[in-house]
Amino acid sequence: MTPENFDTIIIGTGQSGKPLALALGRAGRRTAVVEAKHVGGTCINVGCTPTKTMVAAARVAYLARRGADFGVHSSPPRVDLGEVWARKQRVVEQFRRGGQRGLEGVPAVDLLFGEGSFVDARTVRVRLNAGGERLLAADRIVINTGGRPVVPNIPGLAEVSWLDSSSVMELKDLPAHLVVLGGGYIGLEFSQMFRRFGARVTVITRDDRLIPREDPDVSAEVEKILPNTRDPAGGR
Repeated sequence: MTPENFDTIIIGTGQSGKPLALALGRAGRRTAVVEAKHVGGTCINVGCTPTKTMVAAARVAYLARRGADFGVHSSPPRVDLGEVWARKQRVVEQFRRGGQRGLEGVPAVDLLFGEGSFVDARTVRVRLNAGGERLLAADRIVINTGGRPVVPNIPGLAEVSWLDSSSVMELKDLPAHLVVLGGGYIGLEFSQMFRRFGARVTVITRDDRLIPREDPDVSAEVEKILPNTRDPAGGR
C-alpha cells in the first residue's frame, strides 16, 4: 500500500489537536486527523463538559432545598439521575457535533475515525472503524491522545463493581451510598455532586489532608466546607 502524503498528521482531537488541525488546514496545509472514537478529547467527552453540566444540576438541587431560606417554599425536590444523565449527554453530543463539523468543514483537513499506529518515524497506519485501513505519511506527526483514569492496585478491587471518573457519569440511578477513593480535585468534585443529588458519600484518602497539592490553609478551608469529613476514630 502506497502512503498518502500529508503536511501533518494529528492523532487525537483533544483540546490541542482540534484547534491545531483547524489552524493548519485554514493555512492550506494538508492535515490528517485520526480519532479513535469521539471528537473533542477528554475535556468534551469525559472531563470538563460533562462534569460541569452535572455539577450545575447538583447546584440546582442544592438551591431548591434551600428555597425556604430565601422565602421560597415548595415540596422537597426529587433528583432524577436518568434525566440529569440525558441532559449531560445532549450537551456533550452538541459539543462533539460542533467540533466534528468544524474539522469536516475545512477542505485541507481529512478526519479519519480509527486507531493509528506507527509503521516508522514518518508513517502511520490507520485501522478504520468502518473497516479497512489507510496508510498516511508526513514529516510532522502530533500525538494528542489524551488520558485515561488509572486503576489503583487495591486488593479485592477486581471482585467488586467499581466506577471511575468516566463510568460514574453513566449512572442513571442514584446510589444510596457512594464511597470515593481519593481526596483530590476529581474525587471531591464527584463527592459534592452526588451529595447534593442526595446520596450519602464517604471520602477515603491516604494523604493527611484533602487536595494535597494545594497549600495547607486551602485544604483546611475545603475540609470545613465538607461536613462529617472525619469519622469518630479520627480517620478520614
